Order: sequence, then C-alpha cells, then structure tokens
Amino acid sequence: MLVFDVSDFTKNVSKVFDAALTEEVIINNSDGKCYKLLPVKNDSKKGKSSLEDIPCITANITTQEIVEIIRENRAGI
Repeated sequence: MLVFDVSDFTKNVSKVFDAALTEEVIINNSDGKCYKLLPVKNDSKKGKSSLEDIPCITANITTQEIVEIIRENRAGI
C-alpha cells in the first residue's frame, strides 16, 4: 500500500496513477480525510463489450420451446 499526501499526489500524479494499477493507493487530505484510488476497468478502447465476459451455456432448445415455457410461467401468475 502506498500513501501520499495531497501535495505529493499533485507533484507525482502520473506515478500515483501507475502505482494504483498494481497496488492500493491512499491519499491523505490536509483536513484528515483519506481517499483510496482505484483503477476502473475500461475495455471500451478495445471495442470489447463488458457482456463478453459473462459465461454462456449451450442448450438444445428451440425458440418456440422457450416461448412456450415463458407463456406457461406467465399463465401461472
């Protein structure tokens, strides 16, 4: 974990951001408040959808069978 005060943070912004990619970074404000810097995963630059990370299953079922199951379940409501 790296800890920076606000003046160190402003002097070394690039270094702080780079460090946050690999370890926890805490920034202490002069009023005593602390902040944790967390990187945000951003795959949009690669043209990749966040839905691509969701695992899928394969099922041997037709669209008509799915529609029938949904209609049966809705009828029971």
